[in-house]
Amino acid sequence: MWQMVLTGLVIAVAVIYGIVRLVRYFSDPLRKCRDCPAECAGCPLEELKKTKDERRRTKDEGRKTRDEGRKK
Repeated sequence: MWQMVLTGLVIAVAVIYGIVRLVRYFSDPLRKCRDCPAECAGCPLEELKKTKDERRRTKDEGRKTRDEGRKK
């Protein structure tokens, strides 16, 4: 009986891991830039990179101000 439970647990963990990896892969719009040896000048994804970095920066700044407000 415990072998069936262990087998089910291992299979469930493997399926969840696979789903998480697929979601991460398909939700990253810049995945084509990872292995690109060319310069970014003129790349159509360059603007997308800039907007993504700006969003990340504003998100980080929002966290900092929120954390500072909690400390007071």
